[in-house]
Amino acid sequence: MEEDSEASPLRLEFGGISSAIETKTKMEDIRTLFEKYGTVVDVELAMYNKTRNRGLAFVTMGSPEEALAALNNLESSEMEGRIIKMAYAKPKKTKIPPPSSQPKPVTFNLYVENLPYEARSKDLKDLFNSEDCSVVTAEVVFQGNRRRSAGYGFVGFKSKKEAEAALSAFHGKLLLGRRIRVARGKQFVKVPKEESSQLGDESTELNSTVEQVNTDVNDTK
Repeated sequence: MEEDSEASPLRLEFGGISSAIETKTKMEDIRTLFEKYGTVVDVELAMYNKTRNRGLAFVTMGSPEEALAALNNLESSEMEGRIIKMAYAKPKKTKIPPPSSQPKPVTFNLYVENLPYEARSKDLKDLFNSEDCSVVTAEVVFQGNRRRSAGYGFVGFKSKKEAEAALSAFHGKLLLGRRIRVARGKQFVKVPKEESSQLGDESTELNSTVEQVNTDVNDTK
């Protein structure tokens, strides 16, 4: 996102000049022209590249009164057979950084297997919430067939204490008629990438792809 500021009372936009003259000569000519109306602080050519300008220059005068005098006297006059166009120059656009998003919380994750094929993430979350646990995330994994789960999933908690309590409470419980098996996830502590450097060796980065998650699960089985 970019934001425009108000035009500067000292800096003038000087357009309509030829782009064919050498840069050094042109800047000296422009400075000489503007010095008739006051102190010239700076002359800047807008360039396409190092050797060719855009037919546009920016001149900074010593005071608002001097800038106004140059503007009034040079507007619509001629330079090298070209009509000069004058205006107050707008400052260069400044980029406004986007607002920072809220950091994702650290989660402590359990791996849940032997799920019924018809189980969905909501079923998993509802089960673990039944013991007053603070479930942050619950996901049943699907591979290929969206109507039939892969038989396993993950449940995340806000604290290690809650995750350990859920591990003891839910291992062997029934979900839609099947006894589930619960264990620590191979990636027990999930930390957002931007926060991982602050949490030391206990943390691991979030998996970046579903394939990586599936690899971790297969290694656990």
